[in-house]
Amino acid sequence: MVKPTTKYSYMRYKDALGVRPGHEAPLPKLNREVLLTALKSVATYIKKKGGDVTVIAVGGAVNTIHLQSRNVTHDVDFYNNYLTAKDFEYLVNGAREAAKKNKQLEEEWFNNRTILFMPKDQRAALTDEAFAQQEIIFQKPGLTVLAAPWKYAFCCKLDRMAGGGVMGPRSYDLDDAVQYLSRYLQQQNLAAIQKATIEAWFVQYSLSWTRQVDEVLGRVNNSYGQRYGVTHNVIAP
Repeated sequence: MVKPTTKYSYMRYKDALGVRPGHEAPLPKLNREVLLTALKSVATYIKKKGGDVTVIAVGGAVNTIHLQSRNVTHDVDFYNNYLTAKDFEYLVNGAREAAKKNKQLEEEWFNNRTILFMPKDQRAALTDEAFAQQEIIFQKPGLTVLAAPWKYAFCCKLDRMAGGGVMGPRSYDLDDAVQYLSRYLQQQNLAAIQKATIEAWFVQYSLSWTRQVDEVLGRVNNSYGQRYGVTHNVIAP
């Protein structure tokens, strides 16, 4: 990967899409088929232009496309600290082309607002972790979409359920957390993980550990056991 000479922020990307400040609309509900078709359209556009771009997806798109644990989501939220100005040009124009073909796709259906919640000094490391993990959720000539690091996604869910997120908890957060933890444990060939390891992750990702997080861990243990039929605490004291 070559680091770009020009950094593009979410606001630059948003401006390129023509999103109007203060413009609000009901969130669309995009299913797996719609998302895959849209991403194929973006990939086709980028390939025709001679490009090849990799982005890292966070949140609902991962659950809807890859884990298939949700029926719908409202967008594909991505990051990659090493994207160049040309990469962003491909992504913006490719997203527009896809939206022309399906009116379900809002102007921000493919966006990188997730970087607003990532400390600048962690973006490169989170990009490197995702590339090392190599969990591919979509790949066609021109475009590859990877899943964000499972341990990062898991910690973000814990933080939001514990009240630490900018937005309040969602009904699907507990199930998401269980799914992300399961993927991490499978990847690492582990049957359980120490609570101290998760605490270290919180430090790594600049998240605050509170009593509420301890309570959430108990809920994750219970839900994990019910889903996967394990009798031990998957998060060990």
